[in-house]
Amino acid sequence: MEIKGILPKTIIVDESKNNKSVKKEVQKKDSLEISKEAKELQQKSEQIKDLSAIRQKIKSGFYNSDEVLSKVADRILKELNSK
Repeated sequence: MEIKGILPKTIIVDESKNNKSVKKEVQKKDSLEISKEAKELQQKSEQIKDLSAIRQKIKSGFYNSDEVLSKVADRILKELNSK
């Protein structure tokens, strides 16, 4: 997904000092800040999606295949041998 933003706008600010008008250009850019709570909610949402995918695989018997069982056994052996 591509989001195209609005180009930065140039704003001319009139700062009057001692009856003299000084104009300066200021560039403003949009910014976005995501709160810690929103990040945590997103992470929890992703974890729930992962859990539902795992539950679906359990129901479909995916983990009962010889290929998966062999990979699990290999990793268990590898872990036991590394200790």
